[in-house]
Amino acid sequence: MSDGHDISPLTRIVARLDRTSSGEPDGDLVPTGFPSIDRAIGGGFRRGDLVVLGGDDSVGASALALGVALRGTQRALFLTSEMQPDRVYERALAMTARVPLEHIKLGAVEEDERARLAASALAMRDHAPIVETFLHGGLANIERAVEATPAAPLVVVDTLEGTLHRDHGQEEALSYAVLALKRVALRHHVAVLLTTHLPELDRDRSDRRPRLADFGLGGAVGAQADLVLGLYREEMYDFDHGVSGAAELLVLKNRGGARSYVDLYFDARYGRFEDVAE
Repeated sequence: MSDGHDISPLTRIVARLDRTSSGEPDGDLVPTGFPSIDRAIGGGFRRGDLVVLGGDDSVGASALALGVALRGTQRALFLTSEMQPDRVYERALAMTARVPLEHIKLGAVEEDERARLAASALAMRDHAPIVETFLHGGLANIERAVEATPAAPLVVVDTLEGTLHRDHGQEEALSYAVLALKRVALRHHVAVLLTTHLPELDRDRSDRRPRLADFGLGGAVGAQADLVLGLYREEMYDFDHGVSGAAELLVLKNRGGARSYVDLYFDARYGRFEDVAE
């Protein structure tokens, strides 16, 4: 009997199409849980793909990445270089229970907020992302974490800059990290969602929406990533004229489809992104 590896790729593709046409879920797709985003990118992320999400400082890329990890039907692996796991779970509870993060930090929650937090904690118990902090950078630590979590279809790496383990040759090291994380996606058959800053963003230009060139690194992101997403919030630059909470997610590169954009809403009280279409 064949173990599946002897079947040709074309046969596997046709068989997958037959299964999905009969209503079975596509095992290669990893939905983001945001309906408008999934429609814009063909149903979700795909296993084996590197997805890069970038934006200006404090735009909320980490919050959106965590939101995707929380909305998944299977446990994601969330690797962060910015905070301890307890802090990530605090933010997750603030998002899902719609309780201001500062209330949780201070331990000053109202009775109804406490009830919502307890309900959210219970609901998240079986599918909350597995959170690990990598303090010393290095791609080997990321590789080990992925190997230890083989059931996770989505791996979030927050942030690219956190993969550094040396102070010199940063651009070269970060460019290599992008390539290495693409290889991780292929080797482990997972979708990798990588957050990053925009080192080449010109804040003096009239339109500060992210462009592919803003990711810098000699074009490594545009060359290696399958999907490049740029997050933009007008109120960060022009509070008087911007619509409070309005956000755009721009599909700057889509190896499997067209470029487009999605309207989102950012609720700063809870650090939570919402799909306007919902």
